[in-house]
Amino acid sequence: MRLYTHPKLRITVEEINNIPYIKEVWRGILNPVVFRDLIDTSLDIYAKEIKKHKITGQEKFLLYADVTELEMIRQEEITWLDTEINPQYEKLGFTHQAVLSPITLIAANKVDEYNTDDENASFITKVFRDHKKALKWFLDDSKI
Repeated sequence: MRLYTHPKLRITVEEINNIPYIKEVWRGILNPVVFRDLIDTSLDIYAKEIKKHKITGQEKFLLYADVTELEMIRQEEITWLDTEINPQYEKLGFTHQAVLSPITLIAANKVDEYNTDDENASFITKVFRDHKKALKWFLDDSKI
């Protein structure tokens, strides 16, 4: 189910094993102003939509960010996501964030640093190169 469409971002609700999750698909070169505006827009959408799609009693909830088509992002945006935005994702009810790494080396070098160091944190981010491994990680780690 599509929640939002922009030339740089598409947000949908997907399912795996009848478990809903939010999927973002990012593409292109992200101007910092546009990127931050899109993140703010996505936070507004999630504040309204998560409760509609999260299954009652579901303890774990995934934000899946496919950034394979992302061409470039600044380190400042990665730091901002980690320090400012991830706590907001957690407050909204996300527990896991799987990031599918960019194909371009420039963007991949930045995104690959985005992993959570503490696997016991209440909001965990992990970067993957394979779609199936990302979803398997969430399912294996989730006691849904």
